[in-house]
Parts: sequence; structure tokens; C-alpha cells
Amino acid sequence: MKRVCNLSDLSGRRSVRFDLPPALGRFGFQPREGFVVASADGAPRAYVNLCPHRGQPVDLGDGRLFLADGNLECQAHGAVFDPATGACVRGPCAGAGLRALPAEVRGSAVFAGEPWPAAPDDAGED
Repeated sequence: MKRVCNLSDLSGRRSVRFDLPPALGRFGFQPREGFVVASADGAPRAYVNLCPHRGQPVDLGDGRLFLADGNLECQAHGAVFDPATGACVRGPCAGAGLRALPAEVRGSAVFAGEPWPAAPDDAGED
């Protein structure tokens, strides 16, 4: 995990994007990103920024995620997700959910994400 933001950066239903390790896909390694939000209880929740419905970023377009009811909405096709669990609550996601990532608060900072693969030169070092 890496430091993504301060917890205060998530107030007011804001989200923060962050880079993830690239993933091997059909056309080679592809860049990826995640986003972190605060759930209704104030705890940070992090997800891969990829809608399970169409494989596009959830915050495509203007970067807005939150609906007036507090749920997250995919800007591309209207899939709606619970920010606390990432579960699809309505729309074209057909029961699929967002892929959760570890997230935690350390002091006033939010840490989230996946471990980056070690560089070949780092192999075996502690």
C-alpha cells in the first residue's frame, strides 16, 4: 500500500485517484488506477477504477462519483454501487461489484492499493 491522500481530502463526498501496478491484459501490460472514498461511517474504502459492466473507469468524464443518495455511480452507463462494500445496488452491472483494495488510516493519512512488484534488482533484498 502507499500513501494516497489525507483523510480530510475525502470529506464532502470527494474521491481521490491513485496509480496501481500495471496488469497483464490481452494487449500486454496495461496501466491501472484505483480510487478511494470515505463511506458513510467515515472509513476509507478503495476500489479498482474499473466498472464491471463495461470495463471503463467508474469516474469517466467529469470524475464525479457520488449520487445525492450517497451511492457511487459509474458515469458511462449508470451502474450504481454501495460505497461501503462496492456491491452493485442497481443498473446494468448485473450483480457484479467493484474490486475492493486494502485501505487504512495511519495518523491523518490514507494508505491504499496493492503492492507493486519488486524490480529484478530488488529480488532477495529485505
